[in-house]
Amino acid sequence: MLDKAKDENLHELIDDNPGIDPEIDAVADREIHSIRQLITLKIRRENVITEHYKYVDGTSFAAPIVSSVIAQMVEANPRLTPSAVKRILISTAERLPQFETDRQGWGVIDARRAVDSAASSK
Repeated sequence: MLDKAKDENLHELIDDNPGIDPEIDAVADREIHSIRQLITLKIRRENVITEHYKYVDGTSFAAPIVSSVIAQMVEANPRLTPSAVKRILISTAERLPQFETDRQGWGVIDARRAVDSAASSK
């Protein structure tokens, strides 16, 4: 929201919404260009993609995503065994060449391919 605000509204927006971010509160009285620099830095540093989305990684975020794909796979084919689910996930994942295997495991899950594969293995 702040990154899209007009310069003439920026101070007022910060003043009207205190306590959301201490760093922004601390620069509320500074020049507009200084506030804009901090906003840009925070968006980059905190991996903000849009107002509602943020880039995250790690097993804490991967587990619910993989679980939801498995639920879709089992819905597409209720006869899947746990080992079949694992085999499909591994065979449809895509390795990322720029990352070490230890960091990515079998690669990035491809939900569409995994569900399609589950459905066709009836």
